[in-house]
Amino acid sequence: MLFDDQLRAMLGRARRIAIIGAKDNLGSPVDHVGRYLLNAGFEVMPVHPVRRQTWGLANAHSILELAELGFEPDIVCLFRAPQYCADHAREVLQLPKLPQIFWMQEGIRNAEAGQLMFEAGVKVVEDRCIETVHKALFNDRTATFTCLRCGKCCEGRGGIVVGPRDLPRLCAHFGLAAEEVLERYTETMGGKPTLKAGDDGFCMFFKEGKGCSIHPARPSVCRAWPFFRGNLIDRVSFEMAREDCPGISREASHAEFAHEGFRYLEDYKLRCRDIRTEGRAVIVDESELPPLD
Repeated sequence: MLFDDQLRAMLGRARRIAIIGAKDNLGSPVDHVGRYLLNAGFEVMPVHPVRRQTWGLANAHSILELAELGFEPDIVCLFRAPQYCADHAREVLQLPKLPQIFWMQEGIRNAEAGQLMFEAGVKVVEDRCIETVHKALFNDRTATFTCLRCGKCCEGRGGIVVGPRDLPRLCAHFGLAAEEVLERYTETMGGKPTLKAGDDGFCMFFKEGKGCSIHPARPSVCRAWPFFRGNLIDRVSFEMAREDCPGISREASHAEFAHEGFRYLEDYKLRCRDIRTEGRAVIVDESELPPLD
């Protein structure tokens, strides 16, 4: 059994999840969980023997195909009847690199599969929903910031970069191919695709009085606000953001804000590293933060 602190640490480190039995039938448990994991910033590989794509992503047809596709899952999550889990565990054991966790969704238990994984050094979760666990361990509230959905961060043109990890979420949300999403909803600025703005200067998906119309699929830059690089490393930038954004705590010090913000970026896998394709606002190193008192 994994305790919550262990699960939090492992989910915080994990980046790639293979979902066995992936389907995007609206309303089904696997569809709900798959979309949640994409929205939470994970790289998801749907695995299904027949389907060609799920959530706008190309499918692998078996666990064994993951290596051919260059996908090394940190977590293998099963939406399969219990009697099939042991066979899937044997397939996992053939991967060049074993996952951290073999996760059997809510209602799924298989002692043989669990024993095979345990003997191989892979952690096992049985009969628990990965979405429910992730929500419980990583909530959206912090001591230094609470989003009030005011839309102030949605104003301006060219600031919302659509990075490589954002595009699959948007494809899944709209049910469109990547090329069509980019053509319809983005423009190139600074060599990167950014969400288009409307005539009012706000992001085209912001609706006054209603907020973001694509909130579950919004890009990482949107999810990261106000924990942008400038606000984390520069006190003046932080103070200006606090004057403009009503959700930032008036009592928090810059150092408290910066370190909590950095943890938030880490927990939600929002911190980026490739300045060529990702937003500069979410590229920051821990060494750049102000020291805590």
